[in-house]
Amino acid sequence: MFSRFLRTAAASLLLVTGLAQAQDSFFPIWGEEAAARGYTLPKPYGLSLSYMDMSNPVKVNSIALTGHPVLEALDIQAPDAEFDGYNLTLRGDVWIFPFMNVYGILGYTSGDSVATIRSLSCDVDAVSGLNKILCAGINEASDLAIGAPFALEMKGGTYGVGTTVAGGVGNWFALVDVNYTYTDMNIIDGDIRTFVAAPRVGYRWEFEGGKELRVFAGAMYQKVDQYLSGSLLDLGLPPELNDLIAGLAPDGQFEVEQEGTSRWNTVVGAQYALSRDWELLIESGFGARRTSFMSVSRRF
Repeated sequence: MFSRFLRTAAASLLLVTGLAQAQDSFFPIWGEEAAARGYTLPKPYGLSLSYMDMSNPVKVNSIALTGHPVLEALDIQAPDAEFDGYNLTLRGDVWIFPFMNVYGILGYTSGDSVATIRSLSCDVDAVSGLNKILCAGINEASDLAIGAPFALEMKGGTYGVGTTVAGGVGNWFALVDVNYTYTDMNIIDGDIRTFVAAPRVGYRWEFEGGKELRVFAGAMYQKVDQYLSGSLLDLGLPPELNDLIAGLAPDGQFEVEQEGTSRWNTVVGAQYALSRDWELLIESGFGARRTSFMSVSRRF
């Protein structure tokens, strides 16, 4: 489900008041005017390598089975799932204006979404002939499925774009980061689509040698939609169910739609600038969705 799942090191994109720096690049537009007014601007181009670990509750909206009339007559309820995974990304960015940065994301997402089957039933009226007997037998043995895991392994490449709007007064700064990512699964069919909006506020301290410490707090809104499909035999169901599925339809397929249920969580973090070229960032998220994030950035 993850990832985004996905966050970026948006907190490294800060515009703060300080001593002017000469501009030697076309970007950012209006950079010379901002420097003339006494603002320190980040170097215009950047590369960031980021890692995020996430645990997030998921709501399973629908589970559909295909490949045999009896499978299609099954109603499986496993409404609550938990996603645990990680995301590794490389981000390239550029400051278009002194207050606006745009970036692209290329990465890899891996995780598992595990739900617990709460009920299983077969609609006898939806089938005919011997399938009615099979359907009735499933209903008689449905207790075997209660409490069984419904697990989805999700891995794939992640791609996305985003923008950050930032500003500062004195040593105080604020920013809002917005991005959209798409993860294409390579083990099961499907995709994960994630929209993120993340406001931050913080304070900075300057030290000798161009070093700087920034601390911040804020929130992250994340909307995650997952559309997944694949072989029923890859779900890791109990042996009794696997044997039944293999006997009925060894090529049986599943289709699942699910979404993240916890849209907001609180985040706190810190960033240390070793110089105007290198920055390190760590961030933690709290609440129903829990995150740990770290990145290293190089600006040019």
